[in-house]
Amino acid sequence: MPRKSLIGCFTNESGSTDSNGGRDVAFNWSLPPRYNHGYRFGMASRPLRDSDVRQAAYRRLLTHAQACPDTLVIDELGLDHGSCRIDIAVINGHIRGVEIKAEADTLERLPRQVAAYGEVVDKALLIVDPKHLVAAMTLLPDWWGVMVAERGTTQGVKFRRVRAERANKGIDPLVLARLLWRPEAQDILRSLGVPERDLRAPREELYQRLVSLMPLRKLSGAVRAALKSRTTWRDQQPLS
Repeated sequence: MPRKSLIGCFTNESGSTDSNGGRDVAFNWSLPPRYNHGYRFGMASRPLRDSDVRQAAYRRLLTHAQACPDTLVIDELGLDHGSCRIDIAVINGHIRGVEIKAEADTLERLPRQVAAYGEVVDKALLIVDPKHLVAAMTLLPDWWGVMVAERGTTQGVKFRRVRAERANKGIDPLVLARLLWRPEAQDILRSLGVPERDLRAPREELYQRLVSLMPLRKLSGAVRAALKSRTTWRDQQPLS
């Protein structure tokens, strides 16, 4: 079961402000040039792993967003029926994806992950080890944010901002719709007045119907609402 918690708060798509006066606090960008998170490790010589950076990110980068209840943060959100997964997804007025490439990781899968994120997320952040930074920057579109994570002198994790996120203009509505489970797609179509007989169509036809009936902005809002209302997650819901 992936981690699920209500943290984070964003400005909504209509431009109205959140409880932080409209400030986007999905991530705490107010870090000094180098910030030692203080999360200590028992083996100082081993490379930083995904789990090390992930724990530090949850405890430092997301803490300032915890006051807002209308946000879902979840580990390993599947894209396109599980063909790719977002390391940490932050869902409220936007869908944000966080990809972690720690010292012990490679960049072999990053091009495919960048392409998959680009079809669905509104914004994305790469948290990367310094040894991967130069190579990773050549693989990222300019709308991706970038943050370096490395071991500190006291064996904590230091974060350093390299580039802020920007809005993704290349979302694919059909791939976005595929985040929905079949019953969720049926419920949305039912609310739009689609006859019950048409709701028995194959799942892919339901997604195509959603795309034909809803502009991207409304579809995105419906998908986010469905994700935030789930009480069970992957491997517990039939896909057919």
